[in-house]
Amino acid sequence: MHLPFRSGREFSVQLKALLQRSATTCTMTAVQWDTLAEEFGPEVYSEALYQLTRLEVQPAEARERLQAIVAHQRQLSKDLNRCVSLITAICDYFTQVDPMVREPVLVEVRLLQQKEEFAVRDELTGLLNRRSFNQEVPREMERFRRFGQCFSLLLLDLDRFKDFNDANGHSAGDQALQDVGRILTETARLYDRVIRYGGEEFAVILPQTNGDEAQAVAERIRLAVARHHVRFAGQDLAPVTVSTGLACYPKDGLDMEGLVHNADKALYEAKALRNTVLRFRDSKRSHPRYLLSDPLPLTLRTEEQDEIRAEACDVSFGGLRCISEAPFQPATPLHVVLTDAARALQLPLRAEVRHLAPDKAGNFQLGLSFHLGVEEQIKLLALLDGRMALASTTLCGIVQPRPADC
Repeated sequence: MHLPFRSGREFSVQLKALLQRSATTCTMTAVQWDTLAEEFGPEVYSEALYQLTRLEVQPAEARERLQAIVAHQRQLSKDLNRCVSLITAICDYFTQVDPMVREPVLVEVRLLQQKEEFAVRDELTGLLNRRSFNQEVPREMERFRRFGQCFSLLLLDLDRFKDFNDANGHSAGDQALQDVGRILTETARLYDRVIRYGGEEFAVILPQTNGDEAQAVAERIRLAVARHHVRFAGQDLAPVTVSTGLACYPKDGLDMEGLVHNADKALYEAKALRNTVLRFRDSKRSHPRYLLSDPLPLTLRTEEQDEIRAEACDVSFGGLRCISEAPFQPATPLHVVLTDAARALQLPLRAEVRHLAPDKAGNFQLGLSFHLGVEEQIKLLALLDGRMALASTTLCGIVQPRPADC
């Protein structure tokens, strides 16, 4: 689960303006950059490089490169006996010293921002588009991994929109889509992301929002849309309604595919009722379970028994299934340590055995349950990075039914 880096921090307009102005000056020293980072956090280095080059670099690497660029800028100014701007030094540095940019193009920042805005906006409604959705969801996932801030996702679909188009025409349908987009923008909170997901579907990303809070936002949106009458060609048309599916990260999905799938599943059930909001629910388990493409090593022990080596082959935030060399009877409390030696990561947990079954190889399959706090959830996601795979028909070599939540 490799995510592209974008800062988990929302920078102020003033700071962004300062970063842009620094491009044309030769006054920002390495010490001043470090002072700026002390005030706004190390992400300022990444944000600076992104504003100046559109390269996305992790903070530690961004600081190293920015410090090297400032030193290169100082040397160029000395050699040329004139002030060399930061943007000139960056261009020379990334083409000659550390050639990360092969074919740079000089573009006025205003035109660049216009092109970027057009690329992420839906032409009809002016909302963020699907491309932006595919960028924003990973950013919110990264925010959780860095700061423990959960978020929720709403998927909304206009009810009987084909009937509305057939009765009133496609131009009236476009007006309805524009009206709903405006209502979503006005009803959602300032920091929510409202998106034209495709066709008559919309999405709303709700940062730092749990399921109960997201339900309240979705109900407010539903009521606002239902009360609105579309006006087209001087006539008041029948109101439209929306059905909404809701899923929360990381509770309802450990990756983008799983989260969207489960929000869409809730939306499918809401569409059967129309003009309603439904949260994702799984009658079989509290958390979606994910298979591991690469088994995760762990050790098991009790108060009386030494460590036993095992391998986890599927996992959720509420438990895991592993293959063990020794049996542990159901209801046995265990000390569990999940390990990724290559990345020096460990997660100690207290768990309880729920299921025990022998396999054909002479080992034992154990089903374990546990409860994770936010910090433990973040560590587990780090351990699962690159190992997760959505539903499959096999589990630890044994054929299993496809889980209902995947």
